[in-house]
Amino acid sequence: MSMTLSFFDPTDSNGLAPEEATIANRIRDAILERRLPPGSKLPEEHLAETFATTRARVRRVLLALSREHIIVLQPARGASVARPTPEDAMHILAARRVLEIGTVEHPCRKLTDEAYETLRATIERERESHRQNDSVNMIRLSGQFHLELALAVGNPVIAAMLRDLILRTSLIIALFERRKATCCLTMDHGQILAAIHEGATMEAARLMARHLLEIEGNMDFSLAPPPVTSLSFLLAPS
Repeated sequence: MSMTLSFFDPTDSNGLAPEEATIANRIRDAILERRLPPGSKLPEEHLAETFATTRARVRRVLLALSREHIIVLQPARGASVARPTPEDAMHILAARRVLEIGTVEHPCRKLTDEAYETLRATIERERESHRQNDSVNMIRLSGQFHLELALAVGNPVIAAMLRDLILRTSLIIALFERRKATCCLTMDHGQILAAIHEGATMEAARLMARHLLEIEGNMDFSLAPPPVTSLSFLLAPS
């Protein structure tokens, strides 16, 4: 089975033209890597200039991203990055628990040797990012592990749902995380993968539940929102 589906599969265009899909992926990148904070304004004119395209194309991109609930479109106020409320955050995190715990407890398919090696390689790259204190790669690879795992033992429908939830979780963490730039511990990922590889599905589910609850436990819903930075910087290639 192919493990090439990432957060931003170029074949998953969401009905956008190739140029528009590329722009959408750049914006998703910035959100996932927490370079584009919740609440950031996304003026069409500025985006068109940044991406050397037309406002009509930008408008289609923003509409597509609004369907993923990571962009909010408001009449007379334009587009902005979604800013989840504490209640939104609890619902999103609970949805991840249902999906991810259920997927490892009742897998749709057996973990293949190829998938196992792919996941091990992702964990190793994540460890290297931790060693180098590369927060952008830590964030990306942490989410990549969860998505690859859903593809390996679940199915593409679950993985697509999880991809969107991971993006929305990135907004939640940007708003409410107590310690900034904290990512999933690679030790947790390694233990979850080992349990699945050994066929210990109940143990894998227990580890996944503990892992996700630890992420939730690091949230403080009373924190002030982060400052907004220049779009040109935030949307620069990573």
